[in-house]
Amino acid sequence: MKYTIKPSADGFLTIDMEFMPNRIGTWEILLPTWRPGRYQSQHFAKNIPSLHAFSGARACAIQKIASSLWQLSVTDLAPVRISYRYWAQQADAGGSVVATDLLYINFINCLIFPKAWENKACTVHIDYPANWQTATSLSGKAGTYSVKKYRELVDSPFLAAPTVFSHAWKEGKTKFFLEGIGPATHFSKKLIQAYQQIAAYQVQWMGDFPVKYYHFLLWICPKPYYHGVEHTQSTMMVMGPPERDCYEDLIGLGSHELFHVWNVATIRPKALLPYVYTKEVYFDTAWVVEGITTYLGDWFLGASGVISWEEYVACLLGNLKLHFERDGQSEQSLLDSSVDIWLDGYGAALPGKRVSIYYKGALVALGIDLLLRQKFSHAKSMRDVMRLMQARYGYLKRGYTRADFYALVEEVYEDSLADFWQKWVESAQPLEDDITELLRCVGLHFYQDQEGQIHLDSLSGSEARQHAFLR
Repeated sequence: MKYTIKPSADGFLTIDMEFMPNRIGTWEILLPTWRPGRYQSQHFAKNIPSLHAFSGARACAIQKIASSLWQLSVTDLAPVRISYRYWAQQADAGGSVVATDLLYINFINCLIFPKAWENKACTVHIDYPANWQTATSLSGKAGTYSVKKYRELVDSPFLAAPTVFSHAWKEGKTKFFLEGIGPATHFSKKLIQAYQQIAAYQVQWMGDFPVKYYHFLLWICPKPYYHGVEHTQSTMMVMGPPERDCYEDLIGLGSHELFHVWNVATIRPKALLPYVYTKEVYFDTAWVVEGITTYLGDWFLGASGVISWEEYVACLLGNLKLHFERDGQSEQSLLDSSVDIWLDGYGAALPGKRVSIYYKGALVALGIDLLLRQKFSHAKSMRDVMRLMQARYGYLKRGYTRADFYALVEEVYEDSLADFWQKWVESAQPLEDDITELLRCVGLHFYQDQEGQIHLDSLSGSEARQHAFLR
């Protein structure tokens, strides 16, 4: 497949897709309905007014037959070109934007493909001003990039602007980049140092890094915003407005998205291996993907020395408050909410219905970590779980099920955790007493006042336990 993309002054991308059919007859042409990292149908096809198809100079019949599906009639074994326009005004980390001073493309939003061609090689040429600078994990030059699979292309966002900040460093066998658009004050030495510490610690903690190049991509946008999306070789982060000090948000988000290179880009639930872009994909382990990453993303900040113990406790308290004060009385289990996120999206659901795969998921990850640390005096922790997940599923490119995850954690724990899974994951039972007891073993006092506000205090004389926890 060959794609040519040209931004227009009216906010559209003008796109040509060419391919060589290998048979005469009816073809199905598809556009993804969702993107990895956000388990919600977004129906990107709503941004395409129409498609026009040609075989040479002759028009081919093409008709829309479903929300993100077109039927193409091929009458000759000759190259087919499909032309269309895509409205690119979704200014978040998972969207695409055309502006006078910015071109930002998430290819999964806008690149159609013939059915079953997700593993075909692709070339994309992007037309942007010659004096602009770019940032992307794609390899190429002069705006032309080639990849072995469509899957790789749609996992690789692209940024271009008159000026793009860029800084690179080496950690182990991987070259890291911090690249972005916005005021230079946001790309500070302090942020670079923090990302270097976070990357170094995570690589050491997991033992290696799955890719040779990794890009922290950042857009400081004009409006108040906080959003990040993980990719195999990059993360896209959108923060704003420019006058806000985004440092604390950027280190937390950067740490979270970086760990996704292991936990979902490499270690993946069975239902997501491979990604099926054209339908909702239900799986009951979304809390493993997002909850463990939310918990460890903050934990890495403290363990790497980017933030202090007191600052880490404040991060942990924030996550605990988001569950207990907002969702603590919700009716659904994590399993139900992992499925219903496709139904309700990421905004508010019915009052008292859903729990967060991020924040209750992080609570479950904290519980697993503390159970292991308590039983084995910190000789075992979540690190043993994630390294074994990488060995069993990441390296071997095997997908895991919930039963697989349960069994692996119990193997590390050296005993059954059936009661833990039933209470923490499979039901909506209250967890205040359980978490109070577990946090005490690392020198933290968790309690709820008469107004229902959550508190987390360090116990006196608990410095040794605090030190052991952050390692």
